[in-house]
Amino acid sequence: YVGDEYCAVGDDGHTLKQDACFASGWYDELLGYIDGFINATGLAMLETDGPYGGGACGATHHAHHHGLADSVYRQQQLQAAFFAEMRGRNVYVNQPDAYFFEGGSRSGMGYDEQQYSLPRWRDLSISRAGMYDDLYARLPTQGWMFVPLSAYHAGGAAATFADHPDEYEYALAQYLGAGTAACYRGPTLYDAATPEGARAKAALKRWVGFYKAHRSTLIEPVVHLRRPDMQGWDGWLHVRPPARRAAGGGGDEAGVALVFNPTEMPLNATVRLPLYYTGVHDVALVSIDEAPPASHNVARDFSLALPLRMRPRSVT
Repeated sequence: YVGDEYCAVGDDGHTLKQDACFASGWYDELLGYIDGFINATGLAMLETDGPYGGGACGATHHAHHHGLADSVYRQQQLQAAFFAEMRGRNVYVNQPDAYFFEGGSRSGMGYDEQQYSLPRWRDLSISRAGMYDDLYARLPTQGWMFVPLSAYHAGGAAATFADHPDEYEYALAQYLGAGTAACYRGPTLYDAATPEGARAKAALKRWVGFYKAHRSTLIEPVVHLRRPDMQGWDGWLHVRPPARRAAGGGGDEAGVALVFNPTEMPLNATVRLPLYYTGVHDVALVSIDEAPPASHNVARDFSLALPLRMRPRSVT
């Protein structure tokens, strides 16, 4: 709470709202705090939860707007100016809203806060589908997701991931495997003193290691393979074309595919990988689950058909 002076005011011109007004003097005070902190510490990344909520303000005494009529417009202008100032200082901005053209670096993917209060497997399913859809419009590193290790809004014990290493590993696989990663809400990433915590630690090391090993490809755009419907396999293919490989880093890796079996049954499926954008058009070397690579001939339509045997609730 920022105090009555900077509080947003209702349409009647005097009833105080719960939000701050971003076109009040609070904007100047907040920018001053952050400016001082950057100068003192060399801050390289800033995460904002807002700060502009989008509400109108009927105050007539605030520093940056005249009254109700221009309050939304002026708050949005100042929000854009704030992010532009951060980008001008080379500060990476993790934002909850889509201010990409004003300097924001990334925002939520396929995101509704209530989905993270659903039972774990339902959360994972809906979140992966939403992320899959948003990857049509955004690069992987333009988004973030969310893992509620402890309770978030609601859902209780059925929604939290702490002490549930199987679901935790699936979350790590789908978010790190999308190149998007996630925010983790909770006091610790794992409790190594418990058997569940030890498994969670092992999963965390495995998937962070996977991300580091394939980062040059995982941050590239995806070719969509099959949208999640929880009735069969789904997945996507990150593609790293020849020009990107020539730019250096990442070696000769041309693509990384993530294929999910979210069902409770083993699944045999032939997954067709469209390799046109990878630039691999004749023979592909394919490693499945980090096994030694094997040669496969690419079809004339630039695709590669891979027969996969997938365990229940597994990631290939």
